[in-house]
Amino acid sequence: MGALTGRATNLNGAFQQVRLGATSKILGAGKYSISGETRKTLDASEFGVDVDIFEYGSADGGTITLSEVNYDPTDPEQNTLRTAVQNGTKLIHSVTSGIRFYINSTSYLTVATSGHLLMTSGGKVEADRNGFAKTSFEGKISGGFMWVCALTAIP
Repeated sequence: MGALTGRATNLNGAFQQVRLGATSKILGAGKYSISGETRKTLDASEFGVDVDIFEYGSADGGTITLSEVNYDPTDPEQNTLRTAVQNGTKLIHSVTSGIRFYINSTSYLTVATSGHLLMTSGGKVEADRNGFAKTSFEGKISGGFMWVCALTAIP
């Protein structure tokens, strides 16, 4: 709930953006999604059990998708994401260069300090005769969950 209001906090898209580090905005980003975590279960049942018994196993940190991005082949941040796919480079948690998904003007989601992001898809270009060329990126969260970090305001 929102602070002392008894209502949910609404997150306005006007304040949302994606950056590499504190100041390097990925230009043209129009939509992002983070799939969330999934905890696997292990079947611990044995003979004679009428109802299956499960225990927790490892967790999947999820995936990120950055879509409806206005394609700009000269944008350094878009090129960084494309190059990470091509070279198999992991994006690590970093205060100076880590990927940040801003959810409002004072908070963003990033991969935990123990984790990293494996960029799995990039370089796709879609063009329409009556629109802008678009691209998209996908990545797999590995070794840690996404977490919320707070700052005083978007730089």
